[in-house]
Amino acid sequence: MAGQQRVDRVREEIKKEASEIIRRLKDPRIGFVTITDVEVSGDLRHVRIFVSVYGSEEEKQSTMAGLKRAEGHVRTEI
Repeated sequence: MAGQQRVDRVREEIKKEASEIIRRLKDPRIGFVTITDVEVSGDLRHVRIFVSVYGSEEEKQSTMAGLKRAEGHVRTEI
């Protein structure tokens, strides 16, 4: 049980931190993004971040391209 509590705390911290990092990105392609969920493996080695992107289909594609480009930066910051 204590292990799950730790994973939950780490998950919430990553969610907050990733939101801040994405907000600070300077890429003009990135529009309005909301982090909807974060999955963390039990050993804390793997994280998957789920996002929701708002806008037209073109804006969504542009935002996702910008996020994909920033993936390494976000990973390093976290």
